[in-house]
Amino acid sequence: MISIVVPVLDEEGCVAELVRRIRTALSPENVRHEILFVDDGSTDGTSGRLKALRAEDSAVKTIRFTRSFGHQAALLAGLRYARGDAVVTMDGDLQHPPELLPSLLAAWREGADVVNTVRKSPRGTGVKEAASRLFYRVMGALTSVEVTPSSADFRLMDRRVVDAFGALEERFVFMRGLVPWLGFSEAHFDYDVGTRFAGRSKYRLWAMFRLALDGIFSFSVVPLRVISLLGLATTLFGVCFGIFALVSFAMGRVGGAGWTSVVVLILIFGGVQLLSLGIVSEYIGRIYEEVKGRPLYIVDSLDGIE
Repeated sequence: MISIVVPVLDEEGCVAELVRRIRTALSPENVRHEILFVDDGSTDGTSGRLKALRAEDSAVKTIRFTRSFGHQAALLAGLRYARGDAVVTMDGDLQHPPELLPSLLAAWREGADVVNTVRKSPRGTGVKEAASRLFYRVMGALTSVEVTPSSADFRLMDRRVVDAFGALEERFVFMRGLVPWLGFSEAHFDYDVGTRFAGRSKYRLWAMFRLALDGIFSFSVVPLRVISLLGLATTLFGVCFGIFALVSFAMGRVGGAGWTSVVVLILIFGGVQLLSLGIVSEYIGRIYEEVKGRPLYIVDSLDGIE
């Protein structure tokens, strides 16, 4: 049994074509499958289109949220309801080619617990691609988790991996970091990003930025250590500058000048303090969200799922 988990948000023009291509890709495999669409609060006709697909094919199942809770929450919900021996997660805009499913299954049958995909071609605008490359470099420098550059949430996971992932109790879910953190054996496949079939991308630059922050602050305390180093460096700089000022005063070299240097120092120290407060606030905010214990999502309805 293979489960395909697909988060969707306002993708009424894509879901029917996606189901058709998944059927075509899995037909030679001769395996039972289920396609779990997680409707992340769509406001267009996605819900109605999914009901029509469900009436045509019992393998299509739907989890609908009361509102949009985000892509990572939708993936988590799909994993919790999936019942397959292997679970594939993919986007619903057809930029993750369903034709790659047989290759993922072949790698899984050969023993890989996780089969990741890596983009060969750029995705999105130049700004997004540059931001993505920067994020993976920062992630690699600040954390001990090996996150594959240009990886996506298009992957296959064995049932053991899905169960281990479901046992995690984290509010800030960053799957690209959590899956390798689990430590199961992995395989990788390169693929060319497909063309969006219909509609437009919901994944804005701000959403990428938030996901990047979740990834960094969920896996690293290096930013806090950087604050300590900044504090030490600025303290040493202040002491050295104070000694220089005293020596200059003793030697009679102090004149009327100095306004510029004072303003620059105030701006530097003020900026360091505000930056430090911002980093600490990010960690405190995440602690606050964790201790509240609110659910990551609220399910409005289930269709085809017992």
